[in-house]
Amino acid sequence: MITLCVFEKSHDLREAFNSLRSRDEPAVHAYDQCADAQATGASRDNAVIAGNAAIAGGEVVVKGTVKGDLNAAGGDVRIDGTVEGDVHAGAGDLTLGPNAKIGGKVRYRAGDFKRDANAQVANGVQGSRRGHRHASFDVDGFHHRSSMGWIWTASLMILAGIVAALLPGFSSRVSDELRTRPWLTLLFGFIAFVCIPAAAVLMMVTIIGIPIGVLAILGYAALLLVGYIATSVALGGLVLDRVQAEAGRNVGWRALAAVAAMLAIGIVGRVPVLGHFVVFVALLVGVGAIVAAVIHRRAPPQAAPA
Repeated sequence: MITLCVFEKSHDLREAFNSLRSRDEPAVHAYDQCADAQATGASRDNAVIAGNAAIAGGEVVVKGTVKGDLNAAGGDVRIDGTVEGDVHAGAGDLTLGPNAKIGGKVRYRAGDFKRDANAQVANGVQGSRRGHRHASFDVDGFHHRSSMGWIWTASLMILAGIVAALLPGFSSRVSDELRTRPWLTLLFGFIAFVCIPAAAVLMMVTIIGIPIGVLAILGYAALLLVGYIATSVALGGLVLDRVQAEAGRNVGWRALAAVAAMLAIGIVGRVPVLGHFVVFVALLVGVGAIVAAVIHRRAPPQAAPA
């Protein structure tokens, strides 16, 4: 049996929970000035509640239409109808069925959350798992960030392939620095990583140095990007030389190896904790290899012994 009653507008579900203490049945509270006229059909699948609604029970199923916001609480909450406003739910299991159409945002705290592929939510889903009070997350925002991250990785893969194909001399020098002086390369990268932005900030202390400092920061950002790409180019070249030396002389193979190395770095970079460390080391190695290649290229050649 479903019990209906009209009460003053509130988003607090305590009244709904208190109504369950005295009897073992679900409670439906519809609140709106004309909700009592609409609530008489609330037990049907096509029920329409003119205003906001709060529903609590062991098993709560919403298949009708709620013209306002919906507050739902229960062990198992399933929304498979239309809610024109926001949904606030607390449940052991929360499910959005294929017919769910939410005009606002879904906010929930539940042990498990399931969303049918056909469920429509206009303003996104935000929730937290029970047992993790502070572990709040935005589901749609997470998917958006994840998609943007893979787009960024794909862009870097394309750039790595272009650099390896169009700049074979640069690629070879960077690979040689990483092969012959790996620890020195890492040291050069750390020094550049720390000193360049510090020097840029010091330059901007004076008015004359401001444009120079700004240019230095822009160049520093470009160096980090090129360094990150250079790491994949160098790693791809080293692996290719070790696996198939003859293929390493082919520009196409070197470009493909650089793309594969960037993909590997991007995948490992998504591993919690370890990924951040790997990305940071890749930045240092790439920047250090570029700096070392420039230094050693400008160094005067040693005179041959008599």
